Amino acid sequence: MLFEVHHQKRGISNEDDDMIEMQKLKVLVYEEYIDAVVRSLGHAGIVQFIDIRTKPEEWKDVFVPYKSSIETETKCSGLLSRIEAAFETLHIKPDDFPAPEIPVTDESTKKVLETVEQKLAALPIEESKIYALASRIDQIIENLGIKSEQFEEESALTQSEERELEHIEFELIELDKTIETTGLSNHQLLVERIVAKHLDDFDEIATKFAELSKFIIDSERHFGKRLVTLKRTVEGIIGTIDTGIDFEEIREDLLTLWVTVKEEKRITKEKEKFVKSYKSIFFEAWVPESLEKEAVERIKLASDGNCMIADEFPDADEKNVPILTRECPSYLQAFGKLECAYGHPGSGDIDPIRIFAITFPILFGIMFADVGQGAIFVIVGIILTLLRRKGKMADAGDIIRYLLVSGEMLIYIGFSAIFFGFIFGEFFGPSGVIHPITLAQIGPFQIGGFEPTQEPMKMLKFAILVGAIHISTGLVLRFLNELRHKHYKLIPIPICWIWLIFGSLFMWAYWGGISKISLWFSEGALMLTGLVILPLAIIFMSAVAAEGFMVGIGFTVEVFAETLSHTMSYSRLMALGLIHSAMNYLFLVLGGVDHGVFPLQSIPLIAIGTILVLVIEGLVVFVHTLRLHWVEWFSTFHTGEGIPFKPFESK
Repeated sequence: MLFEVHHQKRGISNEDDDMIEMQKLKVLVYEEYIDAVVRSLGHAGIVQFIDIRTKPEEWKDVFVPYKSSIETETKCSGLLSRIEAAFETLHIKPDDFPAPEIPVTDESTKKVLETVEQKLAALPIEESKIYALASRIDQIIENLGIKSEQFEEESALTQSEERELEHIEFELIELDKTIETTGLSNHQLLVERIVAKHLDDFDEIATKFAELSKFIIDSERHFGKRLVTLKRTVEGIIGTIDTGIDFEEIREDLLTLWVTVKEEKRITKEKEKFVKSYKSIFFEAWVPESLEKEAVERIKLASDGNCMIADEFPDADEKNVPILTRECPSYLQAFGKLECAYGHPGSGDIDPIRIFAITFPILFGIMFADVGQGAIFVIVGIILTLLRRKGKMADAGDIIRYLLVSGEMLIYIGFSAIFFGFIFGEFFGPSGVIHPITLAQIGPFQIGGFEPTQEPMKMLKFAILVGAIHISTGLVLRFLNELRHKHYKLIPIPICWIWLIFGSLFMWAYWGGISKISLWFSEGALMLTGLVILPLAIIFMSAVAAEGFMVGIGFTVEVFAETLSHTMSYSRLMALGLIHSAMNYLFLVLGGVDHGVFPLQSIPLIAIGTILVLVIEGLVVFVHTLRLHWVEWFSTFHTGEGIPFKPFESK
């Protein structure tokens, strides 16, 4: 017995921080037990094996890459071919049946395949063909809803058994084709075909359905007679053979053998990630901390104690550490899909999905500010949410499924559009129904209380302020990530970056923009030094201390450029807000709306305009909102390089 477990914790320990959820197992086991170990771990589905062949510097002086024997691979392929040929002979579609439960064995793959080969050779495949025919006939009769007792007994055997079976098989093939072509096994399909003809006359529809009913009854009577005759012929032949074969048992055995060989083939493939010495196999695997004891116990039992195991926490800077992905609650699913489309958070990083679910509707609402159109979004979102909760997802196509998932998100962006519609005075455009509401005045930045189309400069200043705040929230998350990873030399960077953003914003508000840039370097030189140059200098020194001089120069220039470009990118909040308001105003003018009074004849035109704005402008605003998050916000803290934990598990 050679069982040992060495516990080693390095980097960030679990007692210091609960962010580490994964542990790395390093296992050395005798080669004769490796199949049983992998099989046991796969049955539990709790570890993700690491391909250590990609790190030869760690093992090249002790181990060599593990290679599966050609004999094993050939035998797996050969057995699968034989089993699939048996499926075809017996007309079995394995995907139509649930996968059987495979018992876990401690035998080697070679021994398992030998057992499968023996069991396969012992199965009476040819003798079972007639039972397969009987099973097919029963299935067709069940699908068509035919009752055998409705039809009279007819003469069964008219020729030799062999010729009769050939005739029956041919008949079944023709019946299958006819039933599939006509759609008799699915009456709803026939109804949909009639509906798809877009018949306008109710009498014509009634006539068509009467013809359909007669066709179904006549067809089922015709096919029923043929099927019942075939069934009784087959039963007569089975009665003369009396082999005692249980076709259901044969089918179950074939499915079990098929799944077993496929699993052994997967195990053989997985072992190619390992390395070996003369008699031992070495592998590494990630395992969730909560399941580490179970994994160790399984390795111990499967190897009969002939193993050595070391477990350790990953270093703070270790790459390719998988993360445990959790299913989002329904109200965050749409945002989760958008975040994962960019990439998963890195190991140990903060998942920004809840902040994302707040900032996304806010930015959308600023660009799509309108009380009336926001209310439409809310109503549509509520309807989609109710449909999803009633279980309409299963039968929906991909596009409809995405719409159903986005129900809650539509509610959020709708309420945001309503809120900003009130503060900008928009109700199906600048109709005059609502007067702008002022929320606050922060220096030159006014929050609400104006119409964007009338005072675009106020809207521009508001947009830049929102951009500065939004980017700063990303930098706060960056600060927390650096703190969690204990990158103490990099911690000053996000703090000084926020300092730089708001310092530059203050300079712009106090001294003016590009037209008055000379004042920054003359009268405002001291302020420029404290608010812009000093944070850049600290960022440079921090980057040099962490990464080196040349990296520090490049990174500082990058920070300065991104501060300008990313902050100014939020001017699109103003641009798209003005476009949205202008499009609505166009339809208001065409409809003759004046001072909040909507003439009756303007309603159809306003409705058409609203639909166009909701679809076209809504899509454009959605894309730009997503862009502001993916490019400007995520780039400050979200690497998108996280690797989801994908354990090896039996299928």
